[in-house]
Amino acid sequence: MASIRHTASIFKGIPPRRLLFLLFLGCTVLFAGWPRPPSQPVALTYNLRQILDDHPAFRSEKPALEAARREAVVARYLSLKASAEMLLGQDTARAVARLLRLEFYNQALQQRSAFSTPEAALEASERWMAAIAALQQGRKPGLADLPLDSAAVIPHWTDLQAAAARLRLPVGVLAAIVDNEQYGGNKALGLSRGLREVADELAQGLAETTGSAGSAGLLSRTLGLAQMSWEDALKQEQRLRHFRAWDPRRPFPKTEAEARAALEDPYLNLLFTASRLRGYLNEKLYLSPRDTRPLRGAWLYYLGPAWHNWPPGADQATWPYAFHAFFKGLLYQIAFSDPRKAALLPGAESEPSAGGPL
Repeated sequence: MASIRHTASIFKGIPPRRLLFLLFLGCTVLFAGWPRPPSQPVALTYNLRQILDDHPAFRSEKPALEAARREAVVARYLSLKASAEMLLGQDTARAVARLLRLEFYNQALQQRSAFSTPEAALEASERWMAAIAALQQGRKPGLADLPLDSAAVIPHWTDLQAAAARLRLPVGVLAAIVDNEQYGGNKALGLSRGLREVADELAQGLAETTGSAGSAGLLSRTLGLAQMSWEDALKQEQRLRHFRAWDPRRPFPKTEAEARAALEDPYLNLLFTASRLRGYLNEKLYLSPRDTRPLRGAWLYYLGPAWHNWPPGADQATWPYAFHAFFKGLLYQIAFSDPRKAALLPGAESEPSAGGPL
């Protein structure tokens, strides 16, 4: 220790052992707060061609045809990645490539995947990127073959923007979650939209009169735009107050009936959903639960919706809703950045107002 020398005046008089300890402590504090990237799925440790070599869709082909088909898939994959980079930047291109490789990997192992073949996944991705490119360039996108319900999302422009901003999240992540929940007549727990609304009303009435929804609550545990659980809503108070996202003049819900009533308010539903999601993302990114820095990155458009519906397999299984939600998030992020672009989507008026497209 006697060999350690320090000439800076601020360090003079500090014993070497104490100086070394202080330097170590300082480095620990400095680096402890740095967010680390999410853990990488096994798929990303393999070369794309290695994944395709093990794909059952290629095994029945003759060697020459198998090689040609594999190289055609690789070429489309690289072309799509290049297009994404030109359109939205390197981070988005990496996220597109990551999603496709994860999808191909799950297909190869016959695990949960959105499609059965690489070509089908590429075709869907190309349709999404064509729509995203059109919107980015200020043209009306072709959405006919895409699982999108922008008419259920765009009218909530202001609430989505506000809730996402409060929790420092990209608004596209929250919009994609709402779209997923609203798309296709709101299928949830096997209930159609109409039946679920009846179940919600029955559960709310029982909660108000008896304090609990009872057996009706089994069919109506999630409510509102983002299908947020009333149980989870009651757990968000500490985080919402820490982010200063909760109006201090408004009492926070304390009972099932109060939580259910709050979740029927579109803004509060989105605020609770954003808070729950922020808690997950802080943990996933190795951030402190109290970290309030803005979160960015294209992979969030996949992680957020995937986790919202099925937390255990958020970045492993490529469920169809999560696969499509990634591209929905990209699309909505562009739309919500400019009212004129949002006005090009179904559900928006042709003349956007100052506060949004409606």
